[in-house]
Amino acid sequence: MDANIIVVEQKPIIKYSLLKQISEEVSSKIEALDIDNIDANEDTVRTIKRTRTELGKEFKTLEEQRKMVKEIVLKDYNEFEDAYKSLIATHYKDADIKLKMLVSSVEDKILQKKIDGIKEYFNTMNTYDFIRFEDLGLKIIKSRSDKSIKEEIDAYLEAVTQNIETIKTLSYPNRVLAKYEITKDLNSAISQTNIEMQREEEIKKRKEERERLAKEEQEKREAEAKQQTEAQQEAIFDTPENDEPPAFREPEPTQEQVFKTSFFVKGTKTQLKKLKAYIINEGIKIL
Repeated sequence: MDANIIVVEQKPIIKYSLLKQISEEVSSKIEALDIDNIDANEDTVRTIKRTRTELGKEFKTLEEQRKMVKEIVLKDYNEFEDAYKSLIATHYKDADIKLKMLVSSVEDKILQKKIDGIKEYFNTMNTYDFIRFEDLGLKIIKSRSDKSIKEEIDAYLEAVTQNIETIKTLSYPNRVLAKYEITKDLNSAISQTNIEMQREEEIKKRKEERERLAKEEQEKREAEAKQQTEAQQEAIFDTPENDEPPAFREPEPTQEQVFKTSFFVKGTKTQLKKLKAYIINEGIKIL
C-alpha cells in the first residue's frame, strides 16, 4: 500500500508578526493601570468597572480573530478527518472487533478448560462437604500455572484440617464447628460461640433466680396457710372434755362470715363422738 496516499499540498500560512508589538502595547497599558495598588472604594468603583469593560472589548476583538483563524485552518482538516473515518478507519475497526472476538472465544475456551481442570482437582482433594470451590476465591488466569493454583488449594484445605483439629480441643467443639462451617473463620466461630454461651449462662442464672424467689414465696404462702389451719383447729377443739356429748341445741342464727376448711383428726372413739356432737350442736355443715 502506498505510504503517501495522504498528502498535504500546501501548508496554511498564518501571519502574526504584529502580535509581539500588540503584546508590548497591552502589557504597558495594563502595567500603567497599576491594578495591584488600586484603592477600591465607592468613589473609584465606577472607574474600575469602565476600565474592565474596555479591556474586555479589546480582548474579545482579538479572540474573534483567533477563532476565525482556527476555523479556517481546521476546515480542510475536519473535512479530511470525516472522510478518513468513514472511508478508511471504519473498515479497520470493524475487522479488528471481529478478530478480537474470535481470539477471545478461543482464549475463553482455554481458560474454561483450565478452570474445569482446577475444579476437578479441588473436588478430588476436598473431603469437607461444607467447603465449596467458590470459598477459596482463587484467581485463575491464563498466565498463572496450574501448579501454583493447586498448591494454593492444598494449603487452604490443610488449614481447614488444622482448624478442625483445634476445634476438637475446645470446650464446646460441636457448637464451634457448626459456626466454623458457616463462617470458614476459626476466630470468628470461637468468638460467636463464646458470646452465645455467655448469653445462655446469663439467661440460666436469671431463670434460677426467678425459680428460687417463686419457691420461697410458695413456701411462705404454705407456711401461712398451715398456721391458719392450725389456729382454726385449735379453736374447734378448745372446749371442755365431757364424758357425755353435750345436749343438742338449735344453732342460733348468726350473721358471721362462713368459712370452709378441711382437716384430719386423731383420737379415741369417745373423743370422736364428742367432736361429732359438737359439730352438730354448733350447726357446722359436714361436706
